[in-house]
Amino acid sequence: MSRWNYSVQLILTSIEENRLYSIFTELTEGHILPPSFIDQDLSTLVLNTNVKSLVIQISTLSVDKRNKLLEICSSKVHIKSIYLLGKLVGTKDEQLKFFQQYPKVCILCEDEGELALRWSLDTIEEYRTLGDQSVKQNKNTARQFYQRGMILFDHINKLFQD
Repeated sequence: MSRWNYSVQLILTSIEENRLYSIFTELTEGHILPPSFIDQDLSTLVLNTNVKSLVIQISTLSVDKRNKLLEICSSKVHIKSIYLLGKLVGTKDEQLKFFQQYPKVCILCEDEGELALRWSLDTIEEYRTLGDQSVKQNKNTARQFYQRGMILFDHINKLFQD
């Protein structure tokens, strides 16, 4: 299989001793784009139209900066899903309103492993669906999608057995 990357972009506070980055690098065998950083100009973070999902470390962001970032990311048509590492505070009604306001958010959790697992399972399902859709037109393309899903599944097993 030729060199390819998963269509995910990590947006981090920093790369130094970043467990989320380490997990994603190991999980994807480095088949991810270089990370972006929260302190960049927010409008330039999601310009790559090949990126379909975002993993964002929001734990140190103010509510206003977090919401501005999510508004920008949610407005991009090519972004299909957003995975957030951090903590949502507020009442149950405020939390419900948050997820209604940002429907592309798939998960908001404080555990890097849980977030990586959710992204992996969603990505495996996406590859299965793409393989199913491709099988009649091009069996080789379908096989590649299925293989990518199986490879990611194998990496989940290895990562979470350790």
